[in-house]
Amino acid sequence: AWLLGCLVAWLLGCLRRESTGTLSFRCFVGVDGNVVESVVGPAKGFGVSLCSSEGRNSKQTQEIMALFHAARFWTLKHSAWIALVFIAARAAMNAATRRGLEAYRRRKGVKVEVDKLQEEIWLVVCGTVLSAFSGCLLARGPSFEGCNVFDTSRCYADFSVEEIPREIMAYYLIEVGWYVSLILKSVVGVGRFDSLVMEFHHVATLALVIWSYVTGFTKIGVVTFFVFNQSNPLLHLSKLANYMEMTRARAFMFILFAAVFFLSRIVLLPAVVIRSTLREMPLAVSEEDWRGAVVYTWCTTNALLVALWLLNVYWMKPIARVIVRNVKGIDQGTPRDETISRDDADAKTKAA
Repeated sequence: AWLLGCLVAWLLGCLRRESTGTLSFRCFVGVDGNVVESVVGPAKGFGVSLCSSEGRNSKQTQEIMALFHAARFWTLKHSAWIALVFIAARAAMNAATRRGLEAYRRRKGVKVEVDKLQEEIWLVVCGTVLSAFSGCLLARGPSFEGCNVFDTSRCYADFSVEEIPREIMAYYLIEVGWYVSLILKSVVGVGRFDSLVMEFHHVATLALVIWSYVTGFTKIGVVTFFVFNQSNPLLHLSKLANYMEMTRARAFMFILFAAVFFLSRIVLLPAVVIRSTLREMPLAVSEEDWRGAVVYTWCTTNALLVALWLLNVYWMKPIARVIVRNVKGIDQGTPRDETISRDDADAKTKAA
């Protein structure tokens, strides 16, 4: 929590010195009859020749420039550094906790490896902080009046505004860095491999996050984050309790996780987020914006959201199966673990 607090403070300081507006172009006719192009605004370096006859007459060029807040791509450089900070912090946590967790395993007779315990502790802490961050933005953020899980009527009011509030930008850049670190953690050797389904989930979520960020639909994006983030800490708490063989705690935490997962990802996601993006997004913009740019965002956003929702429905089946098997006493409160370590992957490769 302290580390993420420092990250937010650093990001706000950096973003105060940077402009986050979209690029704007103006074309003038000089005295000699030639067209002169000027890039207006502080985001230099992204210019393309829109003042040429081809650029002015290209409908595709006009639609592309209307679709993206191009300068926001450059601010994503902060997310690369944040991902490195997450990875470095994870490596430091691994080194700091290994000896103590080894002693705990021997004392309590815990059978699982230390890296599994470290994985769940890390995901519980970071998931809780990110969940609280998104909740605080929705509850206290000045930009979220009329944009929350109960009312999404004003979530699209400022999508075309050039400047994005610093607190929303900081949150988005941290989330992008977090998902990049989740994808890279096993590659750099500080975390465990996830299943292919989970890796697909990370990639699809990262694509949705970046798309909503550069197209300006960040308010509904924060609502989506809030819906997704609520069940994550509970899942990893239940897995941690299972690994530590806390019989009562692991059953209670898993049932609590299943209830929150169902309410947030199976019910609230389509009822609040997907309903809003399907029905309210087209009505909240002008016809010109819709035909020129927003229709592409509408198609891409809803395709990714529906894919993630179907993935959650797919996950609901094994969750329900675990609950049924535990109620019948078959598994004795032991959820299934689909993650594998680097050593496990190497062993399977050699065996094959």
